[in-house]
Amino acid sequence: MANTSPDFLVKLREPEQSLKERLPDPRPNLGRLRTAAELIFDAASHNGLNPQVILATLQKEQSLINKNFASGTDLKRALDRSLGFGCPDGGLCGEIFLGFYHQLFGNFDAEGNRFIGMPASLMRSFNYEAGGARVGRGPMVDGANNAFGSSARVRSARVGDLIVLENTQGGPNSAPATQSVTLSNFATAALYRYTPHVYNGNFNFWKFFNEWFRYPNGTLVRASAAGGIYVIENGFRRPVSQFVINQRNLDAGSIVTLSASEFSEFAPGEAMTPIDGTLVGDSLGKNYLVEGGKLKFLSSFVAAQRGLSLAGSNPLPDEEIATYPDGEPALPEEGTLVKSSDNPAVYMITNNQKRLLSGFVFKQRGLSFSDVLVAQAGELGTYPTGPLLPPKDGTLLKAASSPAVYHVSNGLLQPMALFVFQSRGFSFRDVTAVSESELASWEQTSPMPPATGTLAKGEGAAAVYYFEAGLRRGVSFDAFRSRGFDFKDVKTVSGRELEIFEQGDDLPLADRALIKLEGAPTVYWLVDDILRPLSLTAFQNRGFVFGQIQTIGAEEFAKYPVGGVVEN
Repeated sequence: MANTSPDFLVKLREPEQSLKERLPDPRPNLGRLRTAAELIFDAASHNGLNPQVILATLQKEQSLINKNFASGTDLKRALDRSLGFGCPDGGLCGEIFLGFYHQLFGNFDAEGNRFIGMPASLMRSFNYEAGGARVGRGPMVDGANNAFGSSARVRSARVGDLIVLENTQGGPNSAPATQSVTLSNFATAALYRYTPHVYNGNFNFWKFFNEWFRYPNGTLVRASAAGGIYVIENGFRRPVSQFVINQRNLDAGSIVTLSASEFSEFAPGEAMTPIDGTLVGDSLGKNYLVEGGKLKFLSSFVAAQRGLSLAGSNPLPDEEIATYPDGEPALPEEGTLVKSSDNPAVYMITNNQKRLLSGFVFKQRGLSFSDVLVAQAGELGTYPTGPLLPPKDGTLLKAASSPAVYHVSNGLLQPMALFVFQSRGFSFRDVTAVSESELASWEQTSPMPPATGTLAKGEGAAAVYYFEAGLRRGVSFDAFRSRGFDFKDVKTVSGRELEIFEQGDDLPLADRALIKLEGAPTVYWLVDDILRPLSLTAFQNRGFVFGQIQTIGAEEFAKYPVGGVVEN
């Protein structure tokens, strides 16, 4: 999860800016891909959810915090289903929620309907009201308060209810088949709405959360009555001054004194800074802005641009200032256009960097020279410099001397195979030609994949592939028929174009399909990739007809485990 390499960030499936702006994403226009930690923080803080809840859920659902995955395919599959959101017990995960980003922020379906992600869903249950009173929302239950079984669900459980849940059987907990739980508070109700099991569901959430976050963030501790004061945050002990305790309204009257062994269990962290936005000054008259948990030197030019009054700076002892982590200098606000008084080059401030604008990008983004601020000579030299600013997301580009086309997404250039260009309905009249040097200055990422649902085969080859979340998945003839695909929809492309995309697991037969093995009489119901033999009674009770049964070969049949018989 701490991986920040470009290849890993692509696997998080952060979409284009236009889609992010339509979703509840607080930072849709960074012009770069965010890390997993940034996406977690943005989604959690925007919805008023403790990010620790997301971390524990990532571990509960896919072991993403500490597991070493055997292959890139396994990792990508886990990331796409990271929070288990939109993945019901009895069916496949909803396609619109596939992807680490979409698990957090939600997505739109083909009809333009917006669906929220995990943090918003959990908080909706946490804050749920009925009749003007907050009651919380637990799982749907039947008339006997059972959250499982085939009986009709009659209502959502609420705080105070005693409900009966079904457990996952087998190790490691040897749990009973069912278990009663009282929804004693809003958090418990919301968590059981999300995962209606004790084992192996909310017990694991509790285990990870308690193991990692025993003391809530903000707890003040010391090693002994005479020791310094620390604040617990995300498993770290951070030194904290009296100024910060007062400013952050921490409870100085409830300091917990820990034994030496317990104190040492918390890794030492950086000193807790004043609240972001605080101005502080040292004995030499230098001023700093606290931003992103770091102390950043604040020039008079930046202070004026941001409308900050240096007269309101808080003088602090130099020894206290020295304990705070240093950051890069404070920059003008995001999106500010700026140039130096002694140089005509124009930059945009974005993601705490100054990024040079070419004439093409300046015009394409609809910018105006009247908005460019002029800084005194030397000011811009202290700013971190990023790469040349790319065109807007969605732009199609090519070098003037080459036919290769690129698509701009999240500030990165995606190479495009011809069949991808065509399958996505792009037009060459929308492609802008730029110089080779300008094109080479923008960072490239992995090739743009076909849209999910695209079927393709190589020239002269029989194998058909289904594209999903950037992976090409083999489709057997039986799976092709089971899913109702049509060969007229299969695009024929060069083998080289197919091979640039990572190959994932073969596409299974359609879920809930009725299956029988060629030459054998037993009818199976495929549920969650498990073949369940159906008795005649069960077949009839579900209104099945024999025309729905698909006969498959032994090779396809052997891909699926056989489960218990469905009797009724």
